[in-house]
Amino acid sequence: MPESTADKVVRFQKALQLFLDRVRADPNLLAAVLVGSISEETVWRRDSISLWLIEKDGVTKRLRADGEDPRVFRTLVEEGVNLHAELIPRSRFKRMVEGSARTAFRYSFFARRQLVYCEDPSLATWFENADTLARRDQERELCIATTWLIHAHRHAARLLEYPRDLELTFQELIGGAHCIAAAEVIAAGEVHEGLAIHRALELAPDLMREVYLDLLTAPRTAENLGKKLAALDRYLEQHAETRLRPVLAYLRKAKRLVPLSELADHFAHSQLYPWHLEAAGEWLERKGKIGKFSAPFGLTKLSRVEVEEPAYLIEED
Repeated sequence: MPESTADKVVRFQKALQLFLDRVRADPNLLAAVLVGSISEETVWRRDSISLWLIEKDGVTKRLRADGEDPRVFRTLVEEGVNLHAELIPRSRFKRMVEGSARTAFRYSFFARRQLVYCEDPSLATWFENADTLARRDQERELCIATTWLIHAHRHAARLLEYPRDLELTFQELIGGAHCIAAAEVIAAGEVHEGLAIHRALELAPDLMREVYLDLLTAPRTAENLGKKLAALDRYLEQHAETRLRPVLAYLRKAKRLVPLSELADHFAHSQLYPWHLEAAGEWLERKGKIGKFSAPFGLTKLSRVEVEEPAYLIEED
């Protein structure tokens, strides 16, 4: 007989509690954060438990398999349940909750986090404050989802222009549909832990039928895929400028030509990646919202010859 979701919840909760008993006995481990809840609504699609383990500074045990990656991940097991844990030094966790690390605390709008063990009152305070901010940062998350959508739209358009592989075009359009789903959930002010596509089908059924369900069922011809690409474009026309407000606000405040590297540095501690910002810049320039120019850039600290990188300017009336 297949395991029921209720039984699976019990099994996962038991494994977590047994693991936390071990953690409490280790004075080098200060706190544990459960990433993602263990409930009947979510556990059906999970095969492991995700955790952050906050450790004292200077005690990190590194393996050769870690390479030069500053982040340390371990796969553990308790009662047959795998636990995927990231070991985080206390000082780096502080940078995460302050938003000064690429893996900032507000890393995912769709993951609930719960402090399930803590021996450090400061950590508990940091966690509470950062978790509150993470759930409120709707504008930033909408901007992220929009840059991802522009990136997917850009690749799908390029693939469709030279229709040698309609399957790849289809995959990019599916990615775009998932970006729209994320944006719709965020715009509704929800922190939804299930699959965003499922919740978006409830929130915006007509929209998601057009960009997702019909895409799945229609023949994958250049004509049909072109219609779905046009639907993504209409969505961007309706929402992109408003949802790219953090990027546009930075350019307006600068009142000068802003190189892409500077823009990427400003948003470095979020999921606004340089290649997504570049795609967003191209879209805004194509729509006449900003001007695209070039700026000198040294490829190394010692370079005496400069190359050029994209740079953007808002020309206010």
